[in-house]
Amino acid sequence: MEELNYKEVMEKIKARFPQGTVKKREDNGRAYIPNQAYTDRVEQATGSRWNLEIREVEINIPHGYVKVVARVTIGAYFRDGIGFAEIVDGKHVTNKVDQATNEAIREALDTWEMGWRDLAPHYQAEKDWGSNPALRHLLDAPPPESSAASSSQPNAKLERYCIKCGAHLTYAEWDILGHIHNLNRHKMTYCYDHLPEHMKRKLPEDVRTKFETS
Repeated sequence: MEELNYKEVMEKIKARFPQGTVKKREDNGRAYIPNQAYTDRVEQATGSRWNLEIREVEINIPHGYVKVVARVTIGAYFRDGIGFAEIVDGKHVTNKVDQATNEAIREALDTWEMGWRDLAPHYQAEKDWGSNPALRHLLDAPPPESSAASSSQPNAKLERYCIKCGAHLTYAEWDILGHIHNLNRHKMTYCYDHLPEHMKRKLPEDVRTKFETS
């Protein structure tokens, strides 16, 4: 296997996302990039040669929070991220662990400046980070590619294996696992043929239809 070129990987990590990747939160209108986009970017940039380690999970019911520490390793380098989620009345703890885990992974990848070029234009208020003169170069980045222009070959194989049959997943299969709410696709890694039916039912109808008819 070709040796990982860290400099080239970082260029891909920091590149603009396709137009439309940035979303707005319903509660406060703040811009964000979905976790699936972050994971897919690091998958594409490294050719699946990265590692995710959950180093700490703290569930503190009395004080009402979950804390997760995640480590992302690319080549010889690693970054840690910390994620928190609030627990209300001791309910939905599993969902809160997933929420804190996603935040921790996102925070780790954020230290490599993933998504900064896309988010900076949305944080230009006086006190927002994107308005800092030292980061003005982020606004001068080339415009994002269209989704069609940046899409990879969906049937290409990647270094992820089905836990049921051991077959290589395609990029399309890996992507569709990211659309299943609260599924940790790093552990529950299925090819589409062996994806349990109750999980398939969690897929958005348009996503499932597009996959099955493509």
